[in-house]
Amino acid sequence: MEKTVNYVAVAAVGDLREGFLTEHEVEGRAVVVAATAEGIHVYDAMCPHSDFRFGASRLRLGCEIECQMHGARFKADGTGAVTKGPAKEPLEVLDSRVVDGVVEVLVDWLI
Repeated sequence: MEKTVNYVAVAAVGDLREGFLTEHEVEGRAVVVAATAEGIHVYDAMCPHSDFRFGASRLRLGCEIECQMHGARFKADGTGAVTKGPAKEPLEVLDSRVVDGVVEVLVDWLI
């Protein structure tokens, strides 16, 4: 039996503000959407350092996600790379796309 994976709608692009992070629930998982001048990217909503949820916030310098627990920072450019500790692991980047003005995320964690 072949398992299928689907993209699921997360948010309308028109509802996102450049320079901000928004939190959403998708198929039982908290995710965050970062809208930057370079594009829109989706990440797991938990900081890999402290298991603290990011929640909705302004992106630092318009391009970094900052954890409010310990100040760890991550690139919001689709890599999730650490830019400031104490975190050592990058954010989990989720496969996403924009279709007809809607951000969709690949729901592969249900397989």
